[in-house]
Formats: sequence, C-alpha cells, structure tokens
Amino acid sequence: MKCQSKWLALAMLTLVALTSACKRLPDRPDDLPQLYPVVLRVTFGGAPVEGVTVNMTPLDPALKKWKSGGQLDAEGKLTVKTGFYYEGAPSGEYRISFAKLQERWGDTLEEMQPLSLIPLKYGPQKSDLTVEVKPEKNEITLELDGGEEIVPVPKGATLGPRKG
Repeated sequence: MKCQSKWLALAMLTLVALTSACKRLPDRPDDLPQLYPVVLRVTFGGAPVEGVTVNMTPLDPALKKWKSGGQLDAEGKLTVKTGFYYEGAPSGEYRISFAKLQERWGDTLEEMQPLSLIPLKYGPQKSDLTVEVKPEKNEITLELDGGEEIVPVPKGATLGPRKG
C-alpha cells in the first residue's frame, strides 16, 4: 500500500509541475513597451462574429515588431494581446485587419478558393481601418459592413501536381 501511495504522490506532483509549466509565459522582453488594456468588440451586419482573426499593425515604425491582436470569441469580443502572450498593446495608432476563411471544394482552382466571410476591404492587404490605443484602459467597438466575397485566384495560377 505504501508503494501505491508513493506513486500516487509522484503522479500528482508531476501533474502539478506540468500544469504550472503550461501556464508560464515566456519572459517579458526587455524592449517590450508599456502595454495598456484593450478590449475590442466587433460586429458584422449588427451581429457578433466568432472565430475572426484580428491583426493590429502599429503605424509607428518604432513599434513595428510589436503586432497585437487575437481571435474574436462567440460574443465578438477580444482581449488584445501583444506578441501572442502579453495582454494589452502599446499606445499608438494601428492599422487593423480581419480574416475568417471558409474552405471550399471544387473541380477548378477558382471553385477551390476559400470564401472570405469578412469583406476583403478589411483583409490584411486592403484594410485602411485604424484604431488608437491610448495610455489608459481601452474599449473599442467596431461595426463592419459589406457582403461575402471570394478570395480571388491569382492571375496565371494553375493547379500544379500535388506534393506529398
């Protein structure tokens, strides 16, 4: 019975150690600027959208490496993180873009292009939407509009042989 107790205790300690290790963030980089809390709420056509990826790219070249963002939850809400780990964002202006794609199947390259569930005007290549993070607690609400658009097939693209 003593042997079973020792194994049980060892298993519990291992579980606690693994759980603690999974929750530990990487050390905060020395050059990471002061971060301010940002809660972003986004609706599309008046309704919250779940699973949309939000990218916030700083307009200040000095902050270029500190991109922020995350993914919207079922309520269309996001607590912004910088560098994937650190809650908040440095103060400043950001270009904000959104992406949510639905895979499709088809017989042609055009039919297989993913369907963008967010208008392409808000995508990483075209968005001119900006937000400001102030040196305080920030709550930002955005209403997106427009319809579904298919991501265009690049000109000259051909369906080549599959590798694998």
